[in-house]
Amino acid sequence: MAQASGNVIYQDGVWNGAPLTPTYNPDVSVGKVIFNSMRTWPRNVCQINDVDGEEVTFGEALTWAIRIAQYFKSKGLGHKDIIGVTMRYSKYSMSLGVACLMNATPFHSITNLLNEATTKHVFSITKPKVVFCDGGDIEKIQNATAAWKPDIFTLTDHVEGVPSIETLLKPTGTETMYQPEPLKEGGDQTVVILCSSGTTGLPKAVCISNHFLLLDTIPSTSEMVIYTPSGLDWMTGLVTFVYNTISGCKRIVSNQPFSPEYFVELVKKYKLHAGVLAPRHLSALASYPEATPDVMASVINIHYTGGWVSEATLSKIQEICPNAMLTCGYGMTEVGIVTAKIGFGHIVSAGIPVPGVRFRIVSEEGANLTYDEVGEIYVHTNRHWNGYYGNEVETRNLQDSEGWFHTGDLGYFDKDNYLYIVDRKKEMLRYESLSYFPTEIESVISQLPQVQDVCVVGIYDERVGDEAGALVVRTPGAELTAQEIVNYVAKNLPSVERQLHAGVQFTDKLPTNVNGKTLRKAAREEFAAKKRAGS
Repeated sequence: MAQASGNVIYQDGVWNGAPLTPTYNPDVSVGKVIFNSMRTWPRNVCQINDVDGEEVTFGEALTWAIRIAQYFKSKGLGHKDIIGVTMRYSKYSMSLGVACLMNATPFHSITNLLNEATTKHVFSITKPKVVFCDGGDIEKIQNATAAWKPDIFTLTDHVEGVPSIETLLKPTGTETMYQPEPLKEGGDQTVVILCSSGTTGLPKAVCISNHFLLLDTIPSTSEMVIYTPSGLDWMTGLVTFVYNTISGCKRIVSNQPFSPEYFVELVKKYKLHAGVLAPRHLSALASYPEATPDVMASVINIHYTGGWVSEATLSKIQEICPNAMLTCGYGMTEVGIVTAKIGFGHIVSAGIPVPGVRFRIVSEEGANLTYDEVGEIYVHTNRHWNGYYGNEVETRNLQDSEGWFHTGDLGYFDKDNYLYIVDRKKEMLRYESLSYFPTEIESVISQLPQVQDVCVVGIYDERVGDEAGALVVRTPGAELTAQEIVNYVAKNLPSVERQLHAGVQFTDKLPTNVNGKTLRKAAREEFAAKKRAGS
């Protein structure tokens, strides 16, 4: 029997998002869509670098992109070649990304914070013909790519003897006649390659299709000012880049790491309308006293993704951003955002399935589960995925023959068709043969107003199994003891396996990757080191 709620239909163990009516023909190049959009408002400012205050208009950025794309074509680079990108934000960041899309040559974007060994690992997968990087990373890139010696260009901090991107920006005389390259393989053609998060091992190279980037809903307009600390190496940064170039909005970029102080300064300086932030960023912002309703009045949208946010934190963010709509989504680099939620309804849920996406909740025996039953989350996007570049084994491990992605996340749907994430399947812990999940304990500890951030880890003891321990960041100025946290958990989670048997350790900052995602392995190592030092 079918049940419908919020445009979501549940039938025979499958949750179906609303029907999807595409805005664009999926076989149209996203580079051509961006090309046509950027020509619409040539005098509008598209990017402001907060570090140096330099402004770039859409007309300037598109002209540079055309010249770079013309260079790619003159070198014979096509859809089977790869362009490597590892950079901070710079004057030409947008133009480089647009040029790759217009030439339909995939770019493989990685963070410049990777060490040489990991950089070598990820670029060795795709072996880019050309690499763009910052001058300070030249030696690392040269060493990492020595086996195939690509052409290397600097984007910033130019180095003598190494060509810079500016050598590609000289007038060609044919810019006005330029047209983007058509797709050779239709909408399923790979146009971007990103790294998997790398929180549980070495990163894999995730293929992103043209169809994937043809976003059907652009939640920004040409009058909006937006900011996210993520770059082109991360899904939120990539999606924000597409918003920027297609909707004509103004984007504030910066190489400064996120802090609540800095974000508030950006709001004051540019009257920001929208921010795309990690849960950790929200937690820090919620406890920052200078973030007041008057200061944050210009903000009309805060979007968060990549983890769980407590009800207390969301309530505080809504209080200090009274005009903001709070939105979130659940997804993976491999599938994109597959659920969405607006506002405070079902506050700790991940939202409902987005149009065109299907879900199953599957038991360990492979059976479809129904409402309020916890199992592994399977997702079907109804789009072709080209898999992990050069890695058929891991591709098959993630996506089965029927197109279902086995996410490795555990969750359930409630009767209103809202998805709740319980935890990572691989992060389930056992104490005296009883199973528990770190997020269960984290959600309780996060209720304490003196707690800004927390990560619960399992400390193995051969007698009992995984003892839960909490690595905690206190709210600035707060007084809170380890015993008070232990007692609070005991009061709210009376079952023996969920007690903090390994205790509590305090830290100034949880270990995270560059985009704010908690690295549980590193957190467990830090907890264990602090525990040994204190014993």
